[in-house]
Amino acid sequence: MLHCAACAGAAGTLPIAFAAQAGAAPMLPGKEAVHEFAYGAVRLTGGRIKRQYDQVHAHYMALDNDRVLKVFRENAGLPAPGPDMGGWYDKDGFVPGLTLGQYISGLARIGAATGDKAAHAKVAALVDGFGKAFVKASNPYAGPKAQAQWAAYVMDKYVVGMIDAYRLSGVEQAKTLLPIIIEKCRPYISPVSRDRIGKVNPPYDETYVLPENLFHVADITGDDKYRQMAVHYLLNKEWFDPLAAGQDVLPEKHAYSHTIALSSGAQAYLHLGDPKYRTALENAWKFMEPQRFASGGWGPEEQFVHLHQGKLAASLQSSKAHFETPCGAFADLKLARYLIRFTGEPVYGDGLERTLYNTMLAARTPDSDGGYPYYSDYGSQGEKRYYHQKWPCCSGTLVQGVADYVLNLYFHDDDALLVNMYAPSEVTWDRPGGPVEVVQETDYPAADTVRLTVRKPGNGRFAMKLRIPAWSKGASLSVNGKSHPATPGRLAVVDRVWKAGDTIALNLPQPLRGLAIDDRNPNLQALMRGAVMYVGINPWDGIEKQVVALPRALQPMPGQPEAYRTHVAGRDLVFVPYHAVDTERTATYFKTA
Repeated sequence: MLHCAACAGAAGTLPIAFAAQAGAAPMLPGKEAVHEFAYGAVRLTGGRIKRQYDQVHAHYMALDNDRVLKVFRENAGLPAPGPDMGGWYDKDGFVPGLTLGQYISGLARIGAATGDKAAHAKVAALVDGFGKAFVKASNPYAGPKAQAQWAAYVMDKYVVGMIDAYRLSGVEQAKTLLPIIIEKCRPYISPVSRDRIGKVNPPYDETYVLPENLFHVADITGDDKYRQMAVHYLLNKEWFDPLAAGQDVLPEKHAYSHTIALSSGAQAYLHLGDPKYRTALENAWKFMEPQRFASGGWGPEEQFVHLHQGKLAASLQSSKAHFETPCGAFADLKLARYLIRFTGEPVYGDGLERTLYNTMLAARTPDSDGGYPYYSDYGSQGEKRYYHQKWPCCSGTLVQGVADYVLNLYFHDDDALLVNMYAPSEVTWDRPGGPVEVVQETDYPAADTVRLTVRKPGNGRFAMKLRIPAWSKGASLSVNGKSHPATPGRLAVVDRVWKAGDTIALNLPQPLRGLAIDDRNPNLQALMRGAVMYVGINPWDGIEKQVVALPRALQPMPGQPEAYRTHVAGRDLVFVPYHAVDTERTATYFKTA
């Protein structure tokens, strides 16, 4: 009966209209200042962000279904055609089968955002193949290390895949599988939430990442035991309670998993209404700010540090001048979006923009055989290398994080549209006064100008709020040619009765500036232009010992709006955006005095 319930007729999908209804948020006690738009309400129409989005869409659509399902079919004793994945993914790998759920999740999000029926069909096929193997197998884990060390982590990835397959692709089988997955995995998971300290200290498994998706499972199934399970695994004593009290408990914590755990706190705030969790998120953001490299990513490597020991700057002289990306970027972008939703404050939009451009967007394009980016290297001879093993965890967060680009651009409340990021796009806002459509045209951040046009105004009675970044100088805004105030670090609010064809013109000059690595090393700086981190390409040995007068010594490269150069000891040093770098070596931080 279990096999039939989970798998019979499994490839069929619900109508997309029902999938949208399945994804509708329940009424929750936690209050939001603004709301995310659903996947499909925002469409990317051009620019560098869309180019990466389209490339990721194509790359993951082209992953062979038999190949990614092979390890699960082998585990169940089923026919398992296709080549091995290798690396982390296979039964003898570091975390067998770890990312399948994330591939399903990312493709469901992309399908919902773009309307790609083939993406939904691929999601349904992967769920069907996984479901048949999972139900038949005696062990829910595809290999011993997933079972012994990463039981909670892997279950969480299974679960998010089924959540998004059901809510976004309308795969009814995914809803049926959710309780089966959880109950079959539970015997292997610690009965209590266990903290993980640092990068290598046991216990390695991160039970405290479970609550975010367990709250969603409770919403989907209507079964309160999953809400209780989510509450049970919240890491209150070691994480949320001290953070809410204003205590910086970040040092020595495993950076990625604890940042992801903040998303569990966000769902706890929404579902339980306890302001402790919102306060914990706000304080965590404040404590994380000094930990950030110029890219927005925190470091070094996967562990928060004691800043008073000067470890962030010292990491540049070691092998740990890294930020884990796309995993770290995925966690950080989710945290920023939650804080925007809870507060409506532009400071979190500033942070989101910096992280998106300099980490996720800057990730190296994956290859055809499991080569994926893992670390960003900010040392004096940095390179965008693939991780040394195939199919690492970042192969899963890459597709999820890029799929979520559409969530970062716009937010709304009942009466206002918040423009959080500037990229060629269109947004459709269904509201009681009639549908509103706004078109954004820009070449930002290569250029400074943004144009927003109201294509459909509904009843016209709404405000538009535009984030004016705190780093901006001389920003200007006009509505139908009439000047309007624009203050750095605040939202520019335009409240009027709109009509079709009304336009907002925004000019955001992006000044070059040096950004110190920390307060203890004010003369060790990276170059920023607006939100974008610039790097010196093809650096020579010893450049870290030479003085570079940033930014005053820089001159624009002729005909290249995003490149600058200077002379250092008789040599040319050229700076370009980090997200534009492919395989060149780079240097990020320079002595400025």
